[in-house]
Amino acid sequence: MLMCYNLKNAVGDGCQELTDSGLSRFGTQLVAEMNRIGMLVDVSHTGYRTSMEVIEASSAPVIISHANPRALCDHTRNVPDDLIKACAASGGVIGVVGFAKVLGDDPVVRPEHMVQHIEYLLDLVGPRHVGLGIDYVYDQAFDMRTPWSPHYAGRPVGVLEPEDLPRVTEALLARGHDEPVVRGVLGENWLRVAERVWK
Repeated sequence: MLMCYNLKNAVGDGCQELTDSGLSRFGTQLVAEMNRIGMLVDVSHTGYRTSMEVIEASSAPVIISHANPRALCDHTRNVPDDLIKACAASGGVIGVVGFAKVLGDDPVVRPEHMVQHIEYLLDLVGPRHVGLGIDYVYDQAFDMRTPWSPHYAGRPVGVLEPEDLPRVTEALLARGHDEPVVRGVLGENWLRVAERVWK
């Protein structure tokens, strides 16, 4: 479960809120209850201070299910290096998002854009803490399969197509990452965290 969705709620502040007030008393109780019953604690869309305090409060791994490194793309949805490191130190995983706005300046997402973010995370926190969090939602306006979706040079604007995911795998292998690392990124790291939390 996400702690926040961009704005302030009873748990804390979201990543696009004007303030950065941190985790509330209710939020602290919520994290403890989520730990008790075996729910994954997710700080995607959550403000910086709230995220750090969630990680400190949690007795289980905390995940960032879908966000990218802010060092590569300065967007409010992305996260700074120290938060990425704190997530990894908790035993969690950071999932790379396939949307243009959080990958960089190019309106058309190509596999190499995601690979750049994956490799940054691999270098920063190691192969056990990196995954995919591509965030496909087909019932919204950016659905690339609708005839009115925006296109650029014959490609959908703003999101990596599912059909391009094998090219992400190929690019990681071509750059010298061994198969266990790539399998971890493609899903095994998420399975490991889920097995630990969903006792």
